[in-house]
Amino acid sequence: MNWFLQVAYCQPRPTRYLEGNQLAARRFLKGWVAVRALGRRWGVRIKRSLRTWPVSAYLLLLAIATAVPVTACAAFLAYHFVAESSQLTRAEYEDRLRLMRNAADLRIANIIDDLQVLALSPSLSQQRFAEFREHAVQAVNLIGGVAIVLYDPAGQQIVNTRLELDAPLPKRVAFEVEHRAIETGLPQVSGLQRAVVDGQFIVTIAVPVRIGGEIRYALNIGLSTKYLSSMMDEYVSAGMVGSIVDANGLLLARRPLLDGDDLVGHPTIPEVMARLGQPSAWWVKAVSRTGVPTYTSLLRSTRSGWLINLAVPRDVIDGPLHRTAEWLVGLTVFTFILGLALARLLSHRFLAEFSQLERYVAGLRSGAPEPKLGTISEVNAMKKVLHQVGSELAGALKQQKALLDEINHRVKNTLGTVQSIARLSRASSSDLDEYAAAFEGRLLALSQAYNLLTENNWVGVSLEAVVKRTLAPYAGPDRLDIKGPDILLPPKLTLAISAALQELSTNAAKYGAFSVPSGKLQISWTLDETGLVRLCWAEREGPLVRKPTRRGFGTKMITGMFAGEAGWSVNLEFNPAGLRCVMQFWSRDEMCEDRSLMEAS
Repeated sequence: MNWFLQVAYCQPRPTRYLEGNQLAARRFLKGWVAVRALGRRWGVRIKRSLRTWPVSAYLLLLAIATAVPVTACAAFLAYHFVAESSQLTRAEYEDRLRLMRNAADLRIANIIDDLQVLALSPSLSQQRFAEFREHAVQAVNLIGGVAIVLYDPAGQQIVNTRLELDAPLPKRVAFEVEHRAIETGLPQVSGLQRAVVDGQFIVTIAVPVRIGGEIRYALNIGLSTKYLSSMMDEYVSAGMVGSIVDANGLLLARRPLLDGDDLVGHPTIPEVMARLGQPSAWWVKAVSRTGVPTYTSLLRSTRSGWLINLAVPRDVIDGPLHRTAEWLVGLTVFTFILGLALARLLSHRFLAEFSQLERYVAGLRSGAPEPKLGTISEVNAMKKVLHQVGSELAGALKQQKALLDEINHRVKNTLGTVQSIARLSRASSSDLDEYAAAFEGRLLALSQAYNLLTENNWVGVSLEAVVKRTLAPYAGPDRLDIKGPDILLPPKLTLAISAALQELSTNAAKYGAFSVPSGKLQISWTLDETGLVRLCWAEREGPLVRKPTRRGFGTKMITGMFAGEAGWSVNLEFNPAGLRCVMQFWSRDEMCEDRSLMEAS
């Protein structure tokens, strides 16, 4: 048995699945060793830093994470709508207070206009006081006042519609308003006063009377506080409190009545009293006389100087917000409890499925039975995958045993091949150095061929790669001319062509083109439609070639290898210009997988 017989006989079968499992097994073992080493080094730290949570905790967190955004969004929308409604309610009450203040100013302005028209009466300028009194009685009845009184600058009454013309008229003691009207020449409005005749609470409006361009008198009208109270009935609705306060903080009018009393003449509440000098105050927190918390708003009348007050219960403004907040808190608590209950219910379902999965995985040691599917599709998918993987693993273990047997067989064949190479190299060598060089080169060729096949997972090697890898130690690219189509050689043919090229390269290095710096080599190949490859080795510009007198190991190996196959051939031409070798072979293995190339010959 020659060298190539041994090489070809020991080649592995091109079984891609077995080689893939072998590579995966090696990677798994390397990864497992690395994980074990990392676990021993960092095991303590990992145990301290990582905490495991049950499924129920994750489901609870999921429920909370889902409920919180929904609750927050609902809270935002509810607060937005309620706050907008509260703002509209505030605006409505502010407008109501402004209307009440404007109504009071308008009434006072109308009364002042009526008094100023009455002050222009000719009977008054001609001092026909009886006739003027008749006009004044008509005017006071039309206005709805208590009385109209004419005063001289000293405060003496000249005409009083409540007293007869010949009745004695008293002198007014509280004469400040009338005195200011005479001094300033402008209409004046008083605060709370008592009438001279009967002492009832009134407010007075005084205007100056000019005769001949000179202020001679002051004409005033007394208005009952009930007159002011009736004005507020239109603007103070149920639940609100309205009042008119003079500059001294005394109530001129109040709605509603408190136990039937209008509280006229009483001081106003402290919160309003503290803001008497201000032109306005909005939404002041106060407490009504009945103990109800209110928001009080104030506006000062520019005509009279009175303070117009409107109070609203705080519950009307803040109640919707508070009730909404309470509703949201209750909704949040309910959502949390519901999420907790659902998480507990679902966690029991998950734990039952996971326990069944754990028992199934533990049972894979004794085989891969058909799994019992549950109610969770993902767990069912995991069971199916584990069943498939377990079945494949069982098959892989069987293949692993067969692979180990195959490796054992190949190791024996490889050792036999090395033994044949050593024996045949000795027979073709003349001295020890030549033997060592030949033996080492042939082992290197065998190793390089194995490396190429290993890099390609034993599925085949490109012919160009075989040529370049074999010739690389002997010559650089500037001395080589390599060309030909891309051809994938099967494993056994790869080893054969690699061995032949190694023998030709060794011969060229000793005696041919590679033995001198000027020598060059051209390798080309063609492929016809039948799959037949024609490879040509042509040396040139080397030393003069002489035909050898005897056949060496390389010549015997190449000719013997190509002579035993149908359609294969080799032709060695020892031309003086350079060795020329033409090899012809099939690009694919046409023989049974159980027979090597040399066994077929």
